[in-house]
Amino acid sequence: LDQLSAAIFSDEVMKSRLSSRVYARFKEALATGEPTSEDDMKAIADAIFKWAREQGAVAFAHWFFPMRGGSGGYGSMAGACKMDTMIDLDWSSTEATKPFKATLPYERLFFGETDGSSFPNGGLRATHTAAAFTTWDRSSPCFVLDKVLRIPCAFITHLGACIDEKTPLLRSNDALNREGLRLLKNIKIGTDAKAIHSFLGWEQEFFVIKADLYRKRPDLLNCGRTLVGRLPARNQQGELNYFAPPPTE
Repeated sequence: LDQLSAAIFSDEVMKSRLSSRVYARFKEALATGEPTSEDDMKAIADAIFKWAREQGAVAFAHWFFPMRGGSGGYGSMAGACKMDTMIDLDWSSTEATKPFKATLPYERLFFGETDGSSFPNGGLRATHTAAAFTTWDRSSPCFVLDKVLRIPCAFITHLGACIDEKTPLLRSNDALNREGLRLLKNIKIGTDAKAIHSFLGWEQEFFVIKADLYRKRPDLLNCGRTLVGRLPARNQQGELNYFAPPPTE
């Protein structure tokens, strides 16, 4: 337990690694939605790079959850990583053949580009619009796993359409924040509030379904939830409750 969250670039770690001004501006941007300035991006990237190297990281990856629909069956929620090593050319060198150096370029921390041609981008398109883009969700801390600095990201098309599971959540939070602040202003309560945060309860229920049966259900494949069917065997009976031994089948 003493190693809990040791490999997460948490708020506490960020506060200890950044100057007070950069940290304050970063937190302010989280509340207001304003972009992080280029100078602050450089300072944050440098701090994360040094911390990640201390954790043994040799590469970094933009980590996101692309929409998959029914493809892959029960693997529909598999994540994706766009991975790069922590090296780049030393562009300050005057040599024609630039030497390498260990680094985490700030642009590649905050933004990334990958292929989006296999996603619903809108039919026929120019070649340059076949790309898809990742951007660090600043509200989700980076972490190191298997010597890779993983950066939680949103994943969108060239035109800004969301093609992942995270972007709709972030946009929903933005809408709740915007309209919630309007409500507070109109009812004259908490008029000095800068942001409204939404929270998801910790209690979750998990239902285990055999893979071959899962693949036969179009509602589960496409929506991840049951839309048709009968009441479950364990509904609210006294003799069949959640604390009974699980059946073998």
